[in-house]
Amino acid sequence: MGKIIQFFNYDAALSFYEDRIEHMRQGSVTRYNGVHIIAKPILILSVIIGIKNGTFKKNRFDYESLNQIYEHLFRQYFYQGQQTNLTPLCYPFYYLQTDQFWHLSWKGSEQVKTSAPSVAWINRQVDYGFIDEELWLLLQNDLYADKLKEYIIKNKIIQSVVHISKAAEPNWRKGLKSFITMLMAI
Repeated sequence: MGKIIQFFNYDAALSFYEDRIEHMRQGSVTRYNGVHIIAKPILILSVIIGIKNGTFKKNRFDYESLNQIYEHLFRQYFYQGQQTNLTPLCYPFYYLQTDQFWHLSWKGSEQVKTSAPSVAWINRQVDYGFIDEELWLLLQNDLYADKLKEYIIKNKIIQSVVHISKAAEPNWRKGLKSFITMLMAI
């Protein structure tokens, strides 16, 4: 890592992908509390961590390698993201493609659609995931990879806590619920 391309506009690329990530589609933990499922942001963080630690040397993210990083990160941010359960990687791995910077390399000649991706389905249909080449270049630069990582954590994961604190439920009940939920996830 640490590769710097001299004539690449890192600031413009960072701004572009922060905007894409800000507007990506995310499901809600529950229908009315405004807390989003953090699975897609955790998938993106997994890619960043995997590039940094040398797991991913090419713009090809196989499911198994990505899942090892993803599950660890999801558990790490579970409480801060106010999650009720650990979302399996197969969901963001498949659905992040709707946000137009994550892509899937299909085993067949055509894209296959499903409303219920599973690990088995992913293994049968998909070779690997990959990101836009510009995002890949951005993440090769340690400084900008760290900036995007911090943006995701601050705006797409921890932001969920702000929504919860404004709810009518007393703070001590929220803390107790989160603690019990975290224990159940482990």
